[in-house]
Amino acid sequence: MRLAHDAVGSGEAVVFLHGVGSDRRTWAPQLAAFAPGHLAVAADCRGHGGSRAAAGSISMATFAADVAELIEELWAGPAHVCGLSMGALIGLQLWADRPDLVRSLVLAAGWAHHPAAAAGLDARLAAIDATSLPVLARQRMPAVLGPTAAPDLVERAVAAMAGKDPACYRRSNQVLWATDMRGVAPNVRVPTLVLVGELDTVTPPALSAELAALIPGARLEVLAGTGHLANEENPAAFNAALRRHLG
Repeated sequence: MRLAHDAVGSGEAVVFLHGVGSDRRTWAPQLAAFAPGHLAVAADCRGHGGSRAAAGSISMATFAADVAELIEELWAGPAHVCGLSMGALIGLQLWADRPDLVRSLVLAAGWAHHPAAAAGLDARLAAIDATSLPVLARQRMPAVLGPTAAPDLVERAVAAMAGKDPACYRRSNQVLWATDMRGVAPNVRVPTLVLVGELDTVTPPALSAELAALIPGARLEVLAGTGHLANEENPAAFNAALRRHLG
């Protein structure tokens, strides 16, 4: 399917993929920073934001296939792929399925296997079923961000999650937390940067360190004082790390 997206600038493509509770608007600081010199693209993944889809069509394979189609539509060559949380796993799936389209990977707040989340999947789905997304977003999103996150950023994050299609959000969680990339990560053969916030409680830094250790030649950077949405909480540090990687 054709993904809703924002594309600005020109040059080598950098494709930004959001997390399960977010949408493409989370990448506004990165589009502004990288459009000079790059074709900076932020996409709404299948079933999120403007990319409407049936919940039953959502899988890691279809997430990745959609991104592949977008890269082929916008850019003739392979792209740098920068994903956060769910977006990081989609980036790994894209590498597994279409390595010809991946120039490099930036895996922010990502993991190869999340045992605590996998074990708690049934409880997570039950919580989604038991209440509305606006209520759940108000309960969950403030803790997703670091303790120093600005109030307006917290409100934007709450609004992004609250506005999702409940069935697609549920299915995306079901797919995401059951995914195991330990068989994929050791086969990555492109330059890879693994980023994680020091205060990330969704993706504990140890899980990102484990992911980096599995990928040959990957570099790990821990961003001080930030939580799960490091790209919005501390865009200066996030962008500096990404710029070093692209350089």
